[in-house]
Amino acid sequence: MGLFDLFRSRRISPLESLLKEALTNPAHHAEFYRHLLSDNLVVITKNNETPKGKHVLQKGTKVHIYSYEDGRTPIFTSRERIFDKGIVKEEVSYIEAKGEDIFILTKGAKFILNPYSEHWKNLVPEEIEELLTGTIFNDRAKTISFTKETEVQLGQPAKYPHEIVDSLRKHFSTRPDVISAYLGWIFIPSSGQPAHYIFGLDVESDYMTLINDAGVIAKKYLAQHEFVDFVNVKDNSGISNYLKGTNPFYQISK
Repeated sequence: MGLFDLFRSRRISPLESLLKEALTNPAHHAEFYRHLLSDNLVVITKNNETPKGKHVLQKGTKVHIYSYEDGRTPIFTSRERIFDKGIVKEEVSYIEAKGEDIFILTKGAKFILNPYSEHWKNLVPEEIEELLTGTIFNDRAKTISFTKETEVQLGQPAKYPHEIVDSLRKHFSTRPDVISAYLGWIFIPSSGQPAHYIFGLDVESDYMTLINDAGVIAKKYLAQHEFVDFVNVKDNSGISNYLKGTNPFYQISK
């Protein structure tokens, strides 16, 4: 493919589509982050020790990644995006590798994803670290379980979390495995934690994967000290029975 063929190309990768969606809708954050780790990304290089063409880098090979003067490293969802808007006018050297591998090799770096495109995103070191450790999916979303009899106070929140509920509802509408979802307000005196939102989910799939995705969506609207709980309402606990007695904020269309 020639340089000007690249200029004309507008092949859109799944990750690029998710980037566009995630910038405006938190319901797509979890899927975007998963693809950011698993999909191939492209970085511009300089002074490489490798010849042109497709190669598997050998251990010890030195690769110099290009960065801006402000310290940010441009990274792209595909090689075509390097040439968006005609800002880069000449051929450049680049490497393509799985996002997770690039981030592991460049720990502490600041990135900007698709900087020359209409839809772009800064990726700060703290965000990348959370991504690599997996805490970006669940650090403020917890699964609640009890091993002994525990006093629990349940009710409905005085302040309805419209933004969280709306985003979760949109996300669940794309998941045919979600049957229904409920909202409550819970306080467990013995936990030492403040009262907080709790979401009950009735699902026909991998429950843990689903709540990780839901946790990413919810955390975008939480203050630093806030968190939410999730409970599987199929467990028929007292909490589950209470939540199933309320009106679901989401229910699959029949």
